[in-house]
Amino acid sequence: MKQLFPLHASIMVDSFDDIILDNEFSLVRLKENSIVCTYDHFLLEIQAEKLHIKSMSSDRLHLHVQNLQLFNLTRKEKTV
Repeated sequence: MKQLFPLHASIMVDSFDDIILDNEFSLVRLKENSIVCTYDHFLLEIQAEKLHIKSMSSDRLHLHVQNLQLFNLTRKEKTV
């Protein structure tokens, strides 16, 4: 069965206050003002003065941040 619309990971950022990961992800580390997670083929690290999880499910993470300090997205190395 062919899909009519492509399904892929996306990151939406709204004024750097709201960050939404819209696909399956795995939490690696969660602290009061930072989060590290794996997302698709990437490692995402976010640091802010204040970090608040608005909602979280198995395939969506909605964060609210104040004074974003770091947004680092790096490709994970492929393992053979």
